[in-house]
Amino acid sequence: MKIYRIMNLKTKQWWEGQARSAEEACCMAGWLLSQCWIRQKSYKGSGGWKKPDRKSR
Repeated sequence: MKIYRIMNLKTKQWWEGQARSAEEACCMAGWLLSQCWIRQKSYKGSGGWKKPDRKSR
């Protein structure tokens, strides 16, 4: 499972949690994928947040 940080662009609300894909994370937050700004937790280097991998969408 990957960790995602999502912001709803319409309401400016945040959601953070574990999901198998970015699409599943948006569904868990109760938001449409098209309404979300999505980042995936990265453990490379010093860590941080990156755009989700294509294959995880």
